[in-house]
Amino acid sequence: MVRFARCNALLSLAINASGKGCRYVAKGASDDDVVKDMMEHLTSVHEVDLDMKANILATTKTHNG
Repeated sequence: MVRFARCNALLSLAINASGKGCRYVAKGASDDDVVKDMMEHLTSVHEVDLDMKANILATTKTHNG
């Protein structure tokens, strides 16, 4: 099972580094992996420096693939 969260579920209308709508998907084997991946993305691309853990966990889903 893969856990994942989408950036556009957290920051609607966010723009990525190339100026287009951000469609980044953080993936991991656990919730902690997804949170770590997404926080790195939010900090480096969108310059969001807030504790978004609860928000990320609220939008995290599972894919059985």
